[in-house]
Amino acid sequence: MVEDRVPGHANLIGFRLPDGTLSTDADTPTSPVGYRARCSCGWVGASDYPAADEGRWMATSEWAGHIGPILAATPPGWLLGRSDTLRDNVAELATTWPLQALGILAEVERWQRPLIERAVVAAREAGLSWAEIGNALGISRQSAHERFRNVTPTKPPA
Repeated sequence: MVEDRVPGHANLIGFRLPDGTLSTDADTPTSPVGYRARCSCGWVGASDYPAADEGRWMATSEWAGHIGPILAATPPGWLLGRSDTLRDNVAELATTWPLQALGILAEVERWQRPLIERAVVAAREAGLSWAEIGNALGISRQSAHERFRNVTPTKPPA
């Protein structure tokens, strides 16, 4: 099973062989003694499951638990497409009309920081960790904490 929205993450069921080794072959061995969840990113599940259809489903379910939080932090494809289009258009504009490109980039910068802060506040209020926030932003847990620790929720009008 491949998750198209998250490149680099595919469900690779491992086969526990009678000698105790974990096979990574795509072909099912003739006599596995169990299954183990694996992902193409290098993650390996915590448990072996029985060498039966239900064991294979259990391993797949464990992989789904691994991919779930990653999917939750993956922006929608339609929005990424629009973002890529904006980036490409501004890059092209910068080569022919650099002042107009600077004006657009300044506008984006004016609304981008408050939106990031609002999303961080919402994530913290939802109980997400600094590690999860940092991962979504492509920075470390420590960097996310240092950058946003003083951001406070906006209070609704009284």
